[in-house]
Amino acid sequence: MEACSSKVTSKGQVVIPKGLRDKYAIVPATKIRWVPIEEGILMVPESADPIWAARGMLRGSGILKAYMKEKEREKQREDRKLGKGICAG
Repeated sequence: MEACSSKVTSKGQVVIPKGLRDKYAIVPATKIRWVPIEEGILMVPESADPIWAARGMLRGSGILKAYMKEKEREKQREDRKLGKGICAG
């Protein structure tokens, strides 16, 4: 999704673009958490379902791939410790 912008009203309100509302299931009464970070402000919609709330957060970051590689290395180290080679029964 490409970058988009909104203006802040005199009351400090901001319209969240429809595409983002749809993607992150932001509906009326959704609570928004504002997190200050070095680069600016991170807006996180809060959800009753933490799995749904986390959806898409790590997309493109490579964290999942790195985690899966580390888990595979960990499994290989454990197999070697237990003497489970390819031919072990």
